[in-house]
Amino acid sequence: MARTPPKRWRRAVSERQHHERTAQNVTQNGVMQMTDLSTQSSVYFHRVVLHAIIVLSIGLIAGLMLTFSLLDAVNLWPLPVWEVCIPGSDRGWATAHVGGILNGILLIALINLATKLELSERDFWLGSWSLIITGWANTIFYWAGNLAPNRGLSVDDTIYGSADIWGAIAFLSGGGGMFFTFFVMYLLGRAAMRKC
Repeated sequence: MARTPPKRWRRAVSERQHHERTAQNVTQNGVMQMTDLSTQSSVYFHRVVLHAIIVLSIGLIAGLMLTFSLLDAVNLWPLPVWEVCIPGSDRGWATAHVGGILNGILLIALINLATKLELSERDFWLGSWSLIITGWANTIFYWAGNLAPNRGLSVDDTIYGSADIWGAIAFLSGGGGMFFTFFVMYLLGRAAMRKC
């Protein structure tokens, strides 16, 4: 004859089963949708985060370039001061610094938002790559535009200066990336409207 488990054992097993059922319900209800992502979507999520961190780090490097540009020298105490002419302008490096940091934060925020919306596998894939392209397109725009006399606002001469290869790279990168940014907004907005 099988012995009946002690009451405290039965209570512990019952509580564990209750917690497991609660966790399953929470996941199914979408409160913890990150755990509900397919393996492929999880790969895209982490890929966007990785690119976002790199873009943000480049923005931090632009902050160092801003410091060197203000000092007209590479000054890293206690190393000797290396007087050198830093290309670009103080304004351009400040823009690349702030813009790069905001770009990285934008990518992380939007990919996290995407996990909360009911995007299809295809839309999640399209949105992920569009975010990556957005981050790098803006980064190239900030850095190349800082080196361009016309600030990368056109492939032709502007009121700020003449056209060159850096201006063309900045303009085409920023302009092309803009379409991917709007496409991500469309995907996320459409998914949000389904819940309105």
